[in-house]
Amino acid sequence: MAQMAAGKGATMDGQGRRKRRGRGTSLAGQRYLAAVLLLVPAVALRLFTAFYPFVHTFYLALTNYNPAFPPAQFIGFGNLKRMATDAAVTSSIAFTILFVLISTLLELVLGLAVGSLLNKPFKGRGVARAANLIPWAMPMVVCALGFRWMFDGDYGIFPDLIWRVSGLRFPWLINSWGSRAAVIITNVWKSTPFLGLVFLAALQGVPAELYEAARVDGANAWQSFRSVTLPLLLPQATTMGLFMLVWQLASFDLIYTMTGGGPGFATQVLAYNIYQAAFGGLNFGYASAISLALFAVVFVMGGLGLLLYRRVEVMF
Repeated sequence: MAQMAAGKGATMDGQGRRKRRGRGTSLAGQRYLAAVLLLVPAVALRLFTAFYPFVHTFYLALTNYNPAFPPAQFIGFGNLKRMATDAAVTSSIAFTILFVLISTLLELVLGLAVGSLLNKPFKGRGVARAANLIPWAMPMVVCALGFRWMFDGDYGIFPDLIWRVSGLRFPWLINSWGSRAAVIITNVWKSTPFLGLVFLAALQGVPAELYEAARVDGANAWQSFRSVTLPLLLPQATTMGLFMLVWQLASFDLIYTMTGGGPGFATQVLAYNIYQAAFGGLNFGYASAISLALFAVVFVMGGLGLLLYRRVEVMF
């Protein structure tokens, strides 16, 4: 009888040990259900805030919606055809890709140099590490205004230095390629300290024994960097390159503050075109179509970056 009472809700295995029936499974199921119920509101909200704007943008891209002249009329792919013949948009696509690729490459190279320098022992290293973060911590608008004055043809320090060295005056902000170079330089100056900090953290995780072994084998500083440092930092460099690539595709405040997209539309990027179409001309349908073009650029470049990341991940 005692065995029957003790065995209620349990079974006996071959060695006389009791086994609970379904209690563990039931408890695990309850925990899983509780986790799902807790996650559902957050996931639903995230899907709504991400999916609905995309669908609505796609719908607006097929219309000529202008809040000043409602209602919106369905025009099919009219906005996409207009984009194909719009010199400002086609130029913006080219400069957006150029701006992002050059900026990301320079930021990775200079960030690695800054991280390597800050990783070396020297007096005032702590102060230098703190000062390194100042450009990154500054708002982009402040950086853009400062560099706008420094590149100014009449008062700027950069045109003045070029004139003193070469005797030539180079109008940075009123020259197409000069203004493009100016915004890239400003963007690189602002973003490089962040990558320097990331590489500094990665370098501090490299075992010193590897460098000692390389020195024993007769490797010089460059050979140690190429054979030890670079392979170990390549996964982090690929990750940060992908992050900066996607992040900078949406650059707007730098262009708007520093050049206003000029001269002409030399420094216009897709994000600036979206702003101009939506709030300059109140053509929300056309702005939505440009948004889809920006999404396509982000998707393609992000996908290529992700493929590169996976190849590096397999290698290391």
